[in-house]
Amino acid sequence: MSNHSGDWSTWRAAVLPIVIAAGSMIVTETAEARITRLEVVRVESPTFGGTTFGAVGAYEKITYRAYGEVDPAKPANAVITDIEHAPRNSRGMVEYATDVFVLKPIDAGKGSGKLFYDVVNRGNRGSFSSFNQAPAPSAVADSPAAAAGTGLLMRRGYTVVWSGWEDARVLGTGPNTMTASLPIATQADGSPIVGKTVIEQIFDTSSSDTFSLPYRAANQDKAQAYLLVHNHTSFVGGPLVDRVLVPAEVWSYVDGDTVRINRQHPFLAPYDAGAAFEFVYPARDPIVLGLGFAATRDLISFFKHDTTVANPVRGAIRHALGRGDSQSGRYLKGLLYWGFNADEEGRMVFDGMSPHISGSHAIASNDRFGDANATGRSYQRHLTAKLEFPFTYEVRANPFTGQMDGILKRCLATGTCPKIAHTDSANESYLKPVSLVTTDGPGNGVLPKDLVLPPNVRVYTIGSTQHSPANSVSTTPSGVCQQPGNPNPWAPYVRALGIALDDWVTRGTPPPPSRYARVDDGTLVRSLPQAAQGFPAIPGVRYTGWFNPVDELDPSTLPNMPIPGRSYTVLVPKVDADGNDLAGIRTIDVQVPVATYTGWALRRAPYAENEDCALTGQYIPFRKTRAERLAAGDPRLSLEERYPQHGVYVAKVARATQDMVRQRYLLQEDAAGIISKAAASTIGR
Repeated sequence: MSNHSGDWSTWRAAVLPIVIAAGSMIVTETAEARITRLEVVRVESPTFGGTTFGAVGAYEKITYRAYGEVDPAKPANAVITDIEHAPRNSRGMVEYATDVFVLKPIDAGKGSGKLFYDVVNRGNRGSFSSFNQAPAPSAVADSPAAAAGTGLLMRRGYTVVWSGWEDARVLGTGPNTMTASLPIATQADGSPIVGKTVIEQIFDTSSSDTFSLPYRAANQDKAQAYLLVHNHTSFVGGPLVDRVLVPAEVWSYVDGDTVRINRQHPFLAPYDAGAAFEFVYPARDPIVLGLGFAATRDLISFFKHDTTVANPVRGAIRHALGRGDSQSGRYLKGLLYWGFNADEEGRMVFDGMSPHISGSHAIASNDRFGDANATGRSYQRHLTAKLEFPFTYEVRANPFTGQMDGILKRCLATGTCPKIAHTDSANESYLKPVSLVTTDGPGNGVLPKDLVLPPNVRVYTIGSTQHSPANSVSTTPSGVCQQPGNPNPWAPYVRALGIALDDWVTRGTPPPPSRYARVDDGTLVRSLPQAAQGFPAIPGVRYTGWFNPVDELDPSTLPNMPIPGRSYTVLVPKVDADGNDLAGIRTIDVQVPVATYTGWALRRAPYAENEDCALTGQYIPFRKTRAERLAAGDPRLSLEERYPQHGVYVAKVARATQDMVRQRYLLQEDAAGIISKAAASTIGR
């Protein structure tokens, strides 16, 4: 704990004597939010080596342990799965606790009045890195000036908040891992709840043979469990091949938390190193996962509305913005879908939300024995993830069942729908089909129609990018993929759209128009035939037309298998002659390209060859000269043909960059860096 002299706010002056006693408590009896107390764990003031950020001044960071409770009888909490089976305190309330980390101006009154909630991903903090171009500051060590990165969030006066929402029993613990403590559901007599669940494992190596169970096995009776295995899909966009039951002699329990597979057993000889195993077993002690949504709701409401000395930003927060990447984006959509954007008093929690790289994917954070970490892919975890109706923000009918539903259904009923900037990489077009977010998605091959987005929703796909861009350009394959990973960055465009969402929420300034592939303009198409999709025949590069098929699943089986005749129509972006996406936000790297950048990638042998390589895209550089490309049979123009002089390349980058700034898809400070990088390159020299 660092305690520095300085211009302390009223709160800090009141609390500092308490903070010095490690682990001391701040207690509040407020009825405005269900946070009952905060424990101050650590204070660093000032942080970032005392760096000041314009008129906002210096920042401090405070680590807490927050405790809260919910009334299970209230309708807003009754939607939590198994809340009726959770233990209650003497007041009949269900309790929880969570890690909280706050980065705030020392003088909260000098801030912008805006809270930036960075949803943690598997306990890790990520959006700070996307916006400040620096790792998230440590919760357990002092942060030097360099840890502020560009200082974008601080220069704009945000109070940045992180908190845990997944249970520590799921994630484990670490010095910077943020978790929650959620209750275990039990039978009325206190005996454990037991139910069948499934976990999938792909090793992608020949040496590993054990995997951990998400919930402890109720017993180790092998007769009550079974293991399935499969290699590949039978054809792109079609049903998965039949699962094969693995003989019980091939696998065993190491203990109640771990299973071992004898991968050298002759039975598994036909299956390669990328084979997918699905283990169905009786689990016990389901965690009341949905209480994590309530913990986030209550914390943000507390910071916005609590007027006691316990609130370190009391009276200083007028707007709250929530942002999350991947699992965290799915979490935000889940919080909204289940109605947790209204607090227990009926007030709006987040005024703006930005789910990023979540596609049409939901999250299993309000399911018995749910696995919030499962993410849908066409091969790995295809059936165990939460890729299911409703996919759209709009409330509409399920084309197969007639069920009316949508992500906004509950917030529309309570008048608590936030403004939403939904952003994706091109990877989600294939892996977590974004087309289902923006089309009516009828099944069985029928061409869908574009939907009219709700007025509070904008959708942006950042074309030709992968889920998390590769850190640098490489000429070697990425992991088990056939090609190098895709370095085309989406972060600069996400930053601009994040600021645009802020302006929309706080000033009423509409953000830039949505940009995504559409049916009506021919930029959203079927993946096959290749000629219609437009991907060029590049020497050494395979195109299979794969995407993640989406079906209505039968919940009566484990794994839940597709119901015949209930397949959604999935479309993908059409590409230009270089193989780069035509629609969406075309990054500078796509407008002035030196390579083909794809959102999809394929696995290499012996790791389920030609199956999807999950979160990865491809980087396929252009040939340097015309002679080289003709000799190779590459249809794409060479660098020499595109940029005969270095100045031509730099001028094109500068024009494209400034155009993006004018359209508000890029910040000026990022534009300057992009132009400088182009000027320092060797392109055209």
